[in-house]
Amino acid sequence: MVSLASTERAPGIIAPSAGGSLKRKQFDANSDNENLLSSQTKRRRVTFDPEVDVRILRDPNEKSLELVGEEVRRALEKHTAGDSTGYDHIRSLLTDKPTSAGAPLTGLLQKYIITLANNVPLLDHRCRGLVHAIIDCSWIARNEQFVRSYRHLLRSLLSVQPGFTSTVLSMLVNMFVESPSPAMRQQDDPSIQRVRIHSRIHDCLSYLLRQSPMASTYLGPILSSTFPFPTDTAKAHVQYIKNILKVSEYCPELKGEIMSLVVDKLVKIDVQIQVDMEELEDDIEDRLVGEAAGDLDGADDSDNESVSSEESLDPEEQRLKDLKESVTKLDSIMDLLFSHYDSVFAGGDLFDIDETFESLLSQFASIILPTYRSRHTQFLLFHFSQTSPNLIERFAGCCSHLAFDHGRPHILRVAAAAYLASFIARGAHVSAAVVRDVFDLLCHHLETLRLACEPACKGPDVRRYGTYYAISQALLYTFCFRWRDLIVTADGIPPTDEEIIYHEGEFTWHNSVHDIIRRNIFSIFNPLKVCAPTIVAQFARMAHHLRFLYVFPLLETNKRIRLARSVGSYTDGVGARETALTMKKGEETFLLDAYFPFDPYVLPRSKRWLEQDYMQWKPVPGMPVERNEEDEDGEESEDESGDESDSQGRIQEEDEDEDGPDDETSTNASS
Repeated sequence: MVSLASTERAPGIIAPSAGGSLKRKQFDANSDNENLLSSQTKRRRVTFDPEVDVRILRDPNEKSLELVGEEVRRALEKHTAGDSTGYDHIRSLLTDKPTSAGAPLTGLLQKYIITLANNVPLLDHRCRGLVHAIIDCSWIARNEQFVRSYRHLLRSLLSVQPGFTSTVLSMLVNMFVESPSPAMRQQDDPSIQRVRIHSRIHDCLSYLLRQSPMASTYLGPILSSTFPFPTDTAKAHVQYIKNILKVSEYCPELKGEIMSLVVDKLVKIDVQIQVDMEELEDDIEDRLVGEAAGDLDGADDSDNESVSSEESLDPEEQRLKDLKESVTKLDSIMDLLFSHYDSVFAGGDLFDIDETFESLLSQFASIILPTYRSRHTQFLLFHFSQTSPNLIERFAGCCSHLAFDHGRPHILRVAAAAYLASFIARGAHVSAAVVRDVFDLLCHHLETLRLACEPACKGPDVRRYGTYYAISQALLYTFCFRWRDLIVTADGIPPTDEEIIYHEGEFTWHNSVHDIIRRNIFSIFNPLKVCAPTIVAQFARMAHHLRFLYVFPLLETNKRIRLARSVGSYTDGVGARETALTMKKGEETFLLDAYFPFDPYVLPRSKRWLEQDYMQWKPVPGMPVERNEEDEDGEESEDESGDESDSQGRIQEEDEDEDGPDDETSTNASS
């Protein structure tokens, strides 16, 4: 039985009397009002007040760092257990483009970056997808705080998981080729300039290299494999080379490797241009170089040409367009390298100059010298070796060592002799003392070879005595340019033009070079028969006018001599037959190439670096000038150095037409 009595009563309720009256008792008015207000107040607190800002759902971008950390930790743990829902969500946040709809704000994404850095030990091979999402994240154009957090994440990742080093470095180096857009940022990021983006790339790369010195061993091959293809634009090449040159500044252990890489790629472009130009007429070459000069200022716009315009060109026009682009590319790269090296040589730091020049000499010996058709790359040595007398002697000594080192292949020794002669002949800052010393050296080796080989020699043979003929041609070529420095005067000063014109009798020549050259020219080796005809003809005219040597009778005799295919002999009469392999006709097969690598430099922009370095060919004062048949018919052929003709050889023709491309078939003839 339930009792109606209760020891606890509800507030404001009076228990019935013993009589059981059901009449309601009257409450006190004040007490009732207070209770009513209290009840209304309680109800008002649980209802919506229009003056209070109440958020039903929380903004995902305002997650706390602790909440994000717990989310990342659970996602990685569940991914290991087989549940990848949270793991895939984090991957999607990292891979979303900042400009896409629904992409997280940079502030939220930074919290995930910070949390991932704290959980790097969990990012093992089972989380490769997430690691690649981190590496591929669009980070470069976001705010500074995010960039610093991301850079710290990469450092932590590589310190714990070094297997991802190549992937991270490749991501950074690829930005050298395709520069990220400054627009790839979120609405909470400030705007950024492109130059700052490049700085961030290098800041991140240098930061990782400092934290992990072994990373540089991975970087070298990546820089080589990422280098633009030869068919890529000039803009792409210049941008990439600028960036890797900057890398060489904060990664000195890769400096030599980077410079060798640039020179190697440059030589390949240089050689391909020479091959492509061989089939062109001189006037087309002139037009190509002129158009390349006009396109230099608009190089950036040329990269945006429409595909339809390219498809409208016929094959020949497309070939010329591609060749012009290659010339512009080569010119831009050469100008960039001249500027880069000039900052070192003009700085005055002797240690840096010595180290840089040794690097250039190494590149010359290993890359440039073996490349027979290199036309412009070697002018880096030509220019910077003339910045001081010491460097002139070092480059000349390097060429001499390579030319007379019997342990090197014959073809390299011949090329080195050509480089030595061309440098001495063309270098405007090469002193008369250096010219005489090199001339003495060449004469000494020429005499040594003659005395050693003459007893067994049966006649001119370039294949058997190639080094001998290379030295002979080097002497002839050098004489044509620097004959004035070989004349001995009482005061030691080279003779003036007036003294040359009005001099009576024979000149006194330095160190009996007259006798040495005479003995060799009239020896059984007969070098005037084997050396390049253009150089021989020019030497004959100048030597005769200077009363140095009279060789015209020998030249007439040589016209009746035909070099035979059999080694070590020659016959009168029928010349050798042309072969499809040699690409030379008749006796050209047995003649020495007229290869002198410092013939006039024609690239329009970068040739400004050589304006004061180059010695132009000048005829001997008072020497009569011959004209060719076209000139006699009334065609005008006046240019810079006078009325020189084909019979005088290509020596002066190339100097006269400095604004046009060099005739590669004449000066750099290939075998």
